[in-house]
Amino acid sequence: MKFILTFFLTILCLASSLYGFILAVDPYNKFGYNLFGFETKAVDFARQNKFIQVEHSKVPYTAFIMGSSSAHRYLTQEINRLTGLVSYNYSTQSATPEDYISMTRHILTKYKPKLLLLSMDFEVLNKNTKTDDMFFSSPLKKFLSEVPQEDLKTDFFNNTYFTTDAIIDSFKVVWVNLLGQANHAYLDNGDHVVEPIPKVLKINQFSFPDYTIDERRVDYLKKIVELGAKHGFKVIAFTSPVSYDHIQRLNANPTLKTKHAEFKRKLAEIFGEVYDFQNEGIKKYNSLQFFRDNNHPTHNFSTIVLERIFGKEDQENPDFGKLIKK
Repeated sequence: MKFILTFFLTILCLASSLYGFILAVDPYNKFGYNLFGFETKAVDFARQNKFIQVEHSKVPYTAFIMGSSSAHRYLTQEINRLTGLVSYNYSTQSATPEDYISMTRHILTKYKPKLLLLSMDFEVLNKNTKTDDMFFSSPLKKFLSEVPQEDLKTDFFNNTYFTTDAIIDSFKVVWVNLLGQANHAYLDNGDHVVEPIPKVLKINQFSFPDYTIDERRVDYLKKIVELGAKHGFKVIAFTSPVSYDHIQRLNANPTLKTKHAEFKRKLAEIFGEVYDFQNEGIKKYNSLQFFRDNNHPTHNFSTIVLERIFGKEDQENPDFGKLIKK
């Protein structure tokens, strides 16, 4: 009996110490902890890094692009070339309209924008797509006044941190900061570094649980439009490009096909019009030359998308970037 008690107490102490270590490192920045003052963590956190860049930059940005990780690779130099403005890429992983309204409000505290480009993923209007908990541990959360304070709290026990990956990444953070060299994915203007080309164009992300349009998120987007009218900046919305294989899988599911069409109609209703890159017109670009995976375009293809938005139509492929009006 004494052995069993000692064994379980030892396991409890080890587990508690290990979880305490993970919390102190906070490898995924879920709590905003950095007990050891490390320069970087297991991955780059766009919400934190880009917020700081926007907050403290001396560059007079007049154009901003927002979106999820699928919008990381829109080069600001190309936006500048096509618009004549000075741009910043404020895109971040797993972004939802909560991010977009907060980012817009943050921008307006520092800049006088003339243009906002908004890349819209199908899943972001789904009521059952969860807000990334990294949003709630970022400085952006203070710009989302509509959410009750109790909803902004982060649970002390987080399931993501009860995994072997969290343990490995915590030690990786220590190793990189003490003995290695920290590499960052984002440049000063929000641009993303160029990565190696993958070998296969895969469908890595395809999850749309119980798709229901979230009117609360619709309201966030409407408020961005209202802010544009109030502060004199133009809002251009477009559906985030996805591979042709991705489109085919959506169309093969009758429920998702219907919801996908509803998603586009809703965007056109909110913004007045939306450029659509989630249709059959994408078939021409279904290769690694244009996509890294099913919903992450390459830097070069991102420029083709921008050129379409700013007037360069493909006469032989009219569905590509087709303008949908309300």
